[in-house]
Amino acid sequence: MAVITVSRELGSEGEAVARQVAAKMGYRFVAKATIEKVLQQYGLIELDDLYRSAPSLWARLDITNLELVSMLNKVILGIARLDNVVLLGRGGYAALSGYADVLNVRIQAPFAFRMQVVMEREGLDSTAQAEKRVAKSDKARDMFVQGYYGADFNTARQFNLVLDSSVIPAETAVAWIMEAARLLAHRSSAGMLTIQDIVVDPVLADAITQVLESSA
Repeated sequence: MAVITVSRELGSEGEAVARQVAAKMGYRFVAKATIEKVLQQYGLIELDDLYRSAPSLWARLDITNLELVSMLNKVILGIARLDNVVLLGRGGYAALSGYADVLNVRIQAPFAFRMQVVMEREGLDSTAQAEKRVAKSDKARDMFVQGYYGADFNTARQFNLVLDSSVIPAETAVAWIMEAARLLAHRSSAGMLTIQDIVVDPVLADAITQVLESSA
């Protein structure tokens, strides 16, 4: 019984690993589309633009954005409260950093390796295009978690497990994450904050359940 957050860099193939972990463990896989469906029920449809753009100081102070991130946090907490979830991206590790029964995983790789992956996967014509694409994604992710969670996207100590996909093959990464989740589940969390302590608004809980069931 655990919640696993997977933070990944563009081109690290982190999503594929996260999906495999969820499938092998029989966990729900939750990514951008699921979270956005829940947010949309509350009339909040700007998450993707907010996440992909590096917000300026003024944008970070904008009340609409703050309300959006507040709702994002509530949705992430509500999803985590269901347990047995693999949560991909969207600052999940930052939103759930204080919970003893959440395994936070980072999947990354050297910039040049990720450029090559993106170039091949997206059919880009030049390394310059791939470099721009990867650099833009890195900046947006870093600014999002820094601006809204006060966290450094590149700090390894935020994670229980950090994997370099240029060295660690996907099948090994999946096995290690599953083993780490097993060890975490057997660790005593007495006196510590756990996902069982999360209180979710009944209306939001119902919306989350409906979206997850329709996505199953």
